[in-house]
Amino acid sequence: MQRNRALILALLILSVPACSQEPAAGPTDQPPALLRQAAHCLVTDSPDMRKLFHESRKELDLGYYLDTKSYPGEQALYVVDYSGPKLEKGLAYVFFVRQKDKRRILRVENNASFIKKKKGIEFLEKPVGGVWTQEHLEEAIDRIGQDSMYLFSIKEMRAPSADVSCESYADAR
Repeated sequence: MQRNRALILALLILSVPACSQEPAAGPTDQPPALLRQAAHCLVTDSPDMRKLFHESRKELDLGYYLDTKSYPGEQALYVVDYSGPKLEKGLAYVFFVRQKDKRRILRVENNASFIKKKKGIEFLEKPVGGVWTQEHLEEAIDRIGQDSMYLFSIKEMRAPSADVSCESYADAR
């Protein structure tokens, strides 16, 4: 009986390191098509989109969260572009996703710059839409910070894309 317990314990101990050695998702993983399309929209030459992209960089460090519950009948894509190496600051965007024929339409509806602090998220530029929108952005930023991040070359993302159409809330003016 003692011998069986020792054998079972030894097998359990040996199996734990094998389970924990799975590689974590990271910048080398293939990014989801939806995030790649959003990255394309962030760097397009549209004057309205250019206003949203404040810095001159060679890469975007993006994470995302697709919310299908908060806006009934709509899909809200939250995208965070981190500018700090510790994922402590960045720009957050809210895109609404639609499909028209074979093309996906991404319409950016909101953006805000933020810094993550011990007490939560501080917005440097408040999002439009008040407290409800701000709370949803905070939740999305927290979620995204726990998931995989993907690097995108800005030069590559500027290439024309046949599978996505980019719009901005300012386009309707």
